Amino acid sequence: ITCATPDGGMWVNPWGVWWDEMRASQIVRVDADGAVVEGEWDVTPAVFLHTELHRSRHDAAVIVHNHPYYATLLAAMGERPRLVHQNSCIFDGELAIVDEYGGVDTAADGKWLAHEVGDASGVLLAHHGAIVTAPTIAEACYKAATFERMCHLTYDILRAGRAPVELPAGSRRELQAALRQNAPRAYWEGAVRMLLRDEPDVLT
Repeated sequence: ITCATPDGGMWVNPWGVWWDEMRASQIVRVDADGAVVEGEWDVTPAVFLHTELHRSRHDAAVIVHNHPYYATLLAAMGERPRLVHQNSCIFDGELAIVDEYGGVDTAADGKWLAHEVGDASGVLLAHHGAIVTAPTIAEACYKAATFERMCHLTYDILRAGRAPVELPAGSRRELQAALRQNAPRAYWEGAVRMLLRDEPDVLT
């Protein structure tokens, strides 16, 4: 997960620290090219996925790249997630599949991937995982959870032998605007309350 900073750099979770171990003091700051400028840990070898996507997309202030089960399952199947539930409309017009993904090891790889992602905010990487982008931390949190749930629903419908029935195109934009306005903050604040309840030392 990366969060862009005003100087062109990023905050990023450290490479090699498990989520259950994570503390605020372990977060690393890198420059625009992915070099560590603050922090005691290293960063993911795939940092160029983030640097080049941030560089090309000013709306992508936060980038989540992970390998959740159902998103990865659809990526392995070459199936795009379907907009079958109202909350999934936050991705209306913003879904993509990168069907030739082979990893990002260099800035050139990152530039290629950023081109393939285009303006999408919910992306499947073939046989790999997912990318979710958002302008704020709250929206990124909500969209990352919603993206995996959307993939889960899609897979369950396909597994049941049914064809996913998507929401009518005419109603999606209104739902998308309402979701962006109302859902991220409520979801984020609730998630923070539960985290601080269960792991009060996470901010140390």
